Amino acid sequence: MKRLNMFFFPYAGASVSVYERWKNLLSPSIRLITVELPGRGRRFGEPLLTSVDEIVENVRHTLIPHLDGSPYAMFGHSLGSVIAFEMSRKLSSLGYPEPVHLFVSGRAAPHVIENENMHLMPDDLFLAKIQELGGTPREFFENQDLLSLFLPILKCDYRASETYRFHKDDRSPLSCDFTVFSGLQDGDYDPMEWSEHTSGRCEAFAYEGGHFFLHDHAELLTEKIQSRLLQPGRVL
Repeated sequence: MKRLNMFFFPYAGASVSVYERWKNLLSPSIRLITVELPGRGRRFGEPLLTSVDEIVENVRHTLIPHLDGSPYAMFGHSLGSVIAFEMSRKLSSLGYPEPVHLFVSGRAAPHVIENENMHLMPDDLFLAKIQELGGTPREFFENQDLLSLFLPILKCDYRASETYRFHKDDRSPLSCDFTVFSGLQDGDYDPMEWSEHTSGRCEAFAYEGGHFFLHDHAELLTEKIQSRLLQPGRVL
């Protein structure tokens, strides 16, 4: 029985370690492959990238060896959502099969332009906004060594996220099914607007919490992921 490869993309400022516990929550039939972005984790020391296009071009080479004919899916949260989406489009344009399913979380649809420009704020205001979002331990903001290490990563990632623009071209929409996760207290965007970017099915599920709701509901999200990927009749 073939295993399904599932690529996980982190959110702004994060490394792949944020999904470490998800490995034990997913079925053995699903192989979790975390995609590390330059400048953090095991790729620390590599130049940081400041656009989604640059990120997709950089990390697609780490995905291609896993595209061996086995079915695959993608999951991304926040910045990771548009990276997963654009990565799916890029791979399709290069002749690779589409993912069997795209899971996006904590992000408005690609054509919705973000109104904030946090990456242009002075460092103190930027960090205050990061604190408001939650999801980052208080100790991080009290440790100057950590701040000096991770502040450039956060700012570059926010620049990539906030300057991202969806470019409608002659490519057809994706045809795979989409599942959209969101937090009930995380902005006022409509998750179902993601449906404009696929000819397949699009569904949305909202959970109690703000932008980092996924950490409190990892079990529920992985259950939903498995129910979509391990449907009767799907060949794995």
